[in-house]
Amino acid sequence: MVPGGYTHVSASSLNKSIMQHFFPPNPCPVALQPPAFVKLEEKDEVDATEVSLALRKCSNNSAPGPDQVPYGVWKGVHTVNRHVIPKLINHLLSWSIHQPSLKDSLGILLPKPAKGDYNAFASYRVIALMQTFSKIAKRIINQRLIKFAKLNGLYLLRQTGSLPQRATFDAGISLRHWVQEAQAAGLKASTIFLDIKGGFDNVDHSTLLRRLQTKNVPKYMVKWISNFISY
Repeated sequence: MVPGGYTHVSASSLNKSIMQHFFPPNPCPVALQPPAFVKLEEKDEVDATEVSLALRKCSNNSAPGPDQVPYGVWKGVHTVNRHVIPKLINHLLSWSIHQPSLKDSLGILLPKPAKGDYNAFASYRVIALMQTFSKIAKRIINQRLIKFAKLNGLYLLRQTGSLPQRATFDAGISLRHWVQEAQAAGLKASTIFLDIKGGFDNVDHSTLLRRLQTKNVPKYMVKWISNFISY
């Protein structure tokens, strides 16, 4: 079975079709800006404790990206010298860059189970194996954004995904509670589930950055995110 059928005359043709289907170009890409130094305040500098928390959630069994450096190596580096990783990440944030070498990733095409037609692209999913150091930096920024959003009331109280101590289980319990609450009042309850395909892949980058700026997200984070998502 071949994704997209047997119409490809070469591996190069198949690769092109796979890239076009799973990695379509963003309709509104952000232009890459030259590095601009932003002096970090002391409170904004990444410290060893923050790195330790990020590494704690990184499994040694996770497959590495193109650099083939597993998380165990970075954990070893951090154990020997707790200043190395924070200093490297602070340089990235100070210069508002996430260099191209760190953006490289390996895309692995996996067949979904129990699909009838494995010639269809919909019968496959892609997992991206990023550089492990890149994922460490991304995890730290992500945790900072979550903390900022919580302190500034930027997410709904009912939101359960992508937040600490809130998971799909909490969403299920909440839904069950609301249904039982409606039934106890003699009402009928209905639920609509929406599966938004490729939602994150089609986010308008310019709108994202504009939203971050209007919500007063720290400048160094906005500029780093801009570089991270740019081509």
